[in-house]
Amino acid sequence: MARRPSRALLGVLALLALVLTALTVTPAQASDPARDRSCGWILEPSADRENILFPDLATRYLGAAIPVPPGGSIELTGEFPHARYMSLQTYSLGLQTASNLRDDEIEPDPGSVNPFRVGTDRTATRRSYTVRVVNGRPPATNRPPNTLYNNSADGTRYGIAIAYRIYLPDRGAGAFGAVAAPAITLVLANGTRIPLPTCPDPVPDLMPVTDLLAGLGLALPLPPLGLLAPRTPHFMRYVNVVQTYATDVTENGFTSGTLTPAVARLTSRLPAGLGENVDNKYVYAYLSSEWGKVVLLKGKMPTTPRTYDGQAVTTGGEQMRYWSLCTANRTTQTYGCANDEDVQVDENGYFTVAISTAANRPRNATAACGVSWLPWGIDPKGIAYLRNMLPRPDFGHAVQDAAYGSERQTLGDYYPVGRYFATPKAFEQEIGCHPAP
Repeated sequence: MARRPSRALLGVLALLALVLTALTVTPAQASDPARDRSCGWILEPSADRENILFPDLATRYLGAAIPVPPGGSIELTGEFPHARYMSLQTYSLGLQTASNLRDDEIEPDPGSVNPFRVGTDRTATRRSYTVRVVNGRPPATNRPPNTLYNNSADGTRYGIAIAYRIYLPDRGAGAFGAVAAPAITLVLANGTRIPLPTCPDPVPDLMPVTDLLAGLGLALPLPPLGLLAPRTPHFMRYVNVVQTYATDVTENGFTSGTLTPAVARLTSRLPAGLGENVDNKYVYAYLSSEWGKVVLLKGKMPTTPRTYDGQAVTTGGEQMRYWSLCTANRTTQTYGCANDEDVQVDENGYFTVAISTAANRPRNATAACGVSWLPWGIDPKGIAYLRNMLPRPDFGHAVQDAAYGSERQTLGDYYPVGRYFATPKAFEQEIGCHPAP
């Protein structure tokens, strides 16, 4: 028999529902699925909003912090977005993953289809799903479908938060892939259902602020002493936030090859965190304007699905689901990203990316010259990071296959090889292709 919730718990839940209802807007006001959503989604760390935790510019993130009712569940109902990827994930207080459900693992509601499964119609109109969040750990076997848990399988990560992610919505589909964010309903142990109302989005679009910071071009010229980063960009696999900030200190022209490996080995014993997506792995490199005003990164592009132009059928067999290269600062704000749909590649599948301040952008860092450009930002010490999502098991050259210290060897041609140029003119002369002013 289901345990009856206490009066205190019912009172807390009723108060929560009352407060959220007070924020409810009329149906006429709640007509924009991209900006009106369940009041339970209280955080949006996307690049055009809070811009924290290194967000990709082609993604949308929402966060909720709602306790699972004892003996009950949290019900998430929504529609699969028109996008490359979506997932639902629960997190611990330390922003470590408790459990995860990605798009193709979710069973659609009766009469609907899951457009993320290979061979399925991506344009299907009936595309709804229902996911439950329950108390406890995921079972080792016979895990129920469409179920998330508020604790990890080993019992060490008690989940208090839920994250909803969308990557690369189709062209014209808006930030949320032409569907509303999932609705949230509290289901008590006795079966009572408390739907959370819809709230308007109170935060304005902050992308102009990010664009301003990215384009200010305040990275000051410094003497080439090697104090901020090694002379050759060194991409390291991301393990956890402690490692990232510890290697921030050791990654320079003097201790990169000595202290950094020792620090990385020590900090790699700590758990992951920072709200990372378990379907992604990353390598990152620190950049320094000591060595030049323009950075060139070149490497091979893995094959990925084509979805941005609303392709009708979900394909399979590509080397990975999604790829992007971004620039950011050390406060975890992202400045710019080039993803697999918009990065420029040559006839052999190699990308060429220039990173500089807006003032030092080379004239040939354009699509017409086959060069993608990313903003450096305002800090003389910048960050470039590469994202690999869901590689094919037999690919073998993804970040997921690399351990710290073996990144270049494992990624092979897919490793971003970097080089500095003292001036934009030097970059232009090296690359060639001189467009008219």
